[in-house]
Amino acid sequence: LTAAAYDIFSRAGKAPRATAEYTAELVEFANGVLVGGYDPLFDGYPSVRSVPSEESRQKIVKGAEFSSLSGAIYEDAIANTHGLGHSIVAEGKTADIGWMVTDSIQYERDFWADSERKEPTLVRTFVIRGYDASDEGVDRERLLNVICTASPVPIYKSEQALVQVHEGMLSIARELLQELEKYIDLTSPSHKFVFTGHSIGGSLAILLTILLANDRGASFVRDNVLRVFTYGSPPIFEIESTSNTKRDGYLDDSCSILDAFDLPTDLVYGYCQPWDPIVRFYSKYDPLYPLIDDLGEDGITLFDSGPSRTLRPIMKTILESWEGWPGYRDNARAKLGQDYRGVGEHFLLLPEPIRYLTDRLVAVNTAVPTTDAVVQISSEELLPALNEVFTLDTFRISYVSVAIRSFVHHFFPAYGSPFVDYADKILEEEE
Repeated sequence: LTAAAYDIFSRAGKAPRATAEYTAELVEFANGVLVGGYDPLFDGYPSVRSVPSEESRQKIVKGAEFSSLSGAIYEDAIANTHGLGHSIVAEGKTADIGWMVTDSIQYERDFWADSERKEPTLVRTFVIRGYDASDEGVDRERLLNVICTASPVPIYKSEQALVQVHEGMLSIARELLQELEKYIDLTSPSHKFVFTGHSIGGSLAILLTILLANDRGASFVRDNVLRVFTYGSPPIFEIESTSNTKRDGYLDDSCSILDAFDLPTDLVYGYCQPWDPIVRFYSKYDPLYPLIDDLGEDGITLFDSGPSRTLRPIMKTILESWEGWPGYRDNARAKLGQDYRGVGEHFLLLPEPIRYLTDRLVAVNTAVPTTDAVVQISSEELLPALNEVFTLDTFRISYVSVAIRSFVHHFFPAYGSPFVDYADKILEEEE
């Protein structure tokens, strides 16, 4: 293993080796990952754990199915949706956001391991699409400005907590719910519901569920919503709590935001490619906001005070040709920088340790890697852990190769076949 670690650095060529001590530290770091995998890297995050085999069907297999469904809305929706065993009930666009409603036959035990129901269940799924730059049927510039209207507004207040949410997303979610409620009401008494989405679609899926809890009561959601699945979704909630206590039955690493609405933490499953920058959007770990916040006097030179980067003139040329840039820029600079946090239980789709090491220490590989492991982490620890283990700051993302990798790892295919292939492998092992 030591020889393997040294081999990494021998291929690194011009990798930093200021001193022998520094080289030894790098080798020790690489060797630790090769020997212990990711465990040493996440040592400071007690909520990180492998998915138990008895929960793999709920957390991995179903997670992979709905990742494919969340991607199906972007292209060839009918064929891809039918291929997953779902039929399309309705589809449309509201507030410049695409959506799709499907029906399928599922088993509740595939969502909740302790379910005693053995009969098949009719499940209606609400798929919310993320921002699609290729869709000329919506006002993309208007949507961008709404996405950047990220100021926090209250959605829940009590003596114990104040929960606030992204202003622009709340306006979209309210319009969506008004449009989609009829597909909730026009169902049989036995129907159950799933909400899912990629990117901001996942954030909106969570918000729709919370609006339902507000409007119809938490018991309606607990009794009827099987799960919310999100993929590469940015955080859009914050909470100010006057108490550190949890209600009876809630774990220490439970989600305080869902807790405030009397909803269980495992109602929401969020999946993350660790180099995806959008899951850090609207947070203090966001590597993108400083690019906009640090503009030159011309208003189009990003990260003006930083070192010279190839990405800067490329982006400058793009912004010069965008007529709507001044309005977007001013709104983004005023409202985009927030400190929101994730909701529910989160899962990291991890590459092989050797791929992590080469990406981190040798050279950036822009391709999405195969998924080698899936680990679970709490919403509270997700962003700090990503910031430490998969560091992606403004300095690094201003390299062209890192910028390309970042967004390739966010696009919906990154949450498709790599995750599905891993889930298939889990199913094979079960059989």
